[in-house]
Amino acid sequence: MVNFSPPGFRRRTLVWSAASIAAGLAIAIPLFTITGTAGASKHRISAADQFLKATYFPIKLRAAGDPREVRYDISCVPPDGNVEGTGLCDGGGTVYFRSSTNVAATVPLQLDPNVQVGRYAATVPLSIWNAPWFTYYAVIRDNSTGRSIVVPQGGSSAPQLSFSMGGSTIDLGVHAFGSTVPAIARVASAGWGSGDSQVGLEDGIDMPAGGSSFDVDGAGDVYLLDEANSRLLEFAGGAPPTQIPLAGLAGVRGDLRVSDTSGTAYVLEMANGAQPNPVLRAYSLQGGLLGSSAVADDAAAQIRLSGTTAYVSEYPSSMWAPVLQNNGRMAVDLTSQLAKAFSGAPSPDDNNSVLSMGNEIRIGVYRSTGLTSQFSSVRITSDTPVADIQLAQSLPSGRLVVVFSVYTDTDHEYEVAVIDPSGSLVEQFAVPTSEWAQSMPLSRFRLVGSSLYELGSTDAGVFVDRYDLGVS
Repeated sequence: MVNFSPPGFRRRTLVWSAASIAAGLAIAIPLFTITGTAGASKHRISAADQFLKATYFPIKLRAAGDPREVRYDISCVPPDGNVEGTGLCDGGGTVYFRSSTNVAATVPLQLDPNVQVGRYAATVPLSIWNAPWFTYYAVIRDNSTGRSIVVPQGGSSAPQLSFSMGGSTIDLGVHAFGSTVPAIARVASAGWGSGDSQVGLEDGIDMPAGGSSFDVDGAGDVYLLDEANSRLLEFAGGAPPTQIPLAGLAGVRGDLRVSDTSGTAYVLEMANGAQPNPVLRAYSLQGGLLGSSAVADDAAAQIRLSGTTAYVSEYPSSMWAPVLQNNGRMAVDLTSQLAKAFSGAPSPDDNNSVLSMGNEIRIGVYRSTGLTSQFSSVRITSDTPVADIQLAQSLPSGRLVVVFSVYTDTDHEYEVAVIDPSGSLVEQFAVPTSEWAQSMPLSRFRLVGSSLYELGSTDAGVFVDRYDLGVS
């Protein structure tokens, strides 16, 4: 482990961190990849949209052999103003670095004409790259108009954080499809429909959508988000589900987190025609609205809870930001969200940074110890392609539970790995995807105690299954 104490970063009582896939982790996220805008091959945007835009792939975890650079896509109107012509966005900018050894550097972005994604690059100085960790942010410019933006938006107050990985590598080899383990129990189920004990079904992008997310409290009670019917279904003690209407819910697919210590349910709604930005709402477990706040960024993916604050992973900044405080009763204004954001997925015990890279998953875990923090990492390689990191969460023993997709052109399953603090693989098994209807992409698994819960669906309805890990 490497001890570090970043200058200007919040201590553990305020939750500071480095990176998610996702699972923010995502956490899942990683949780974030470079995306293009209209006319991405020419890096132009529509005539109605005059704003300068930039996307990037955060280098939250880096290892030996990685290219020593950061890259950005920049989109803006070409100098001639003709978005349908052959002109290119005249972009540029500067990246500001600061290392754990207190070395600072300013590096201009250079156009790389040989690539289609991440065309603007800055080489990270060796004195920065070789440090245990460093922070960075960029000022992006449209040279033809003089406009500029900061990425991530918090700038020097909330920069990206990049860790150098050490630790061990776990090689999973070729995944054997068709050998999934059965669940220990089915702890919740509901048929499709709008009646009592049912879950609504709506049109989705390429399949029906319904039962978008769920959570499980410390007692093992299951809360299922029935967004189509604007309610929660609470499954407790084997009894039929209790319906909890959610006033003001727009019925847009979103994530769900429940704090059983405060009795608060947080629902993240996606942006839609009625609301240009995502919205986080907090409810009592009786359905009373406690508070709500818009999310500062254009898109959002997941909720995480730490203390009395709810954090949301926001994009395109690729940062975790506080959105509701005081158990959902106090909104964080949009400017403060970006200024107080950080690049990792928070939790009460530690923070996890994750990265999915085709045939490799990287995970970094760090936690505070007094006035310093400790960082450990592990790499998972696979001969079978890996994708979305659904979950990366520590058990009380310090062991790490990771859930991610493995896939081919014809098969798709979820791999579950339990990793010891020493970096050795303790347990490994696969579970089926069980996805007939769309849910939120990174909301399919929850870890409570030593039990793993999975959200699934069939043409008959939605369900939650429990798997006992057998380790603590």
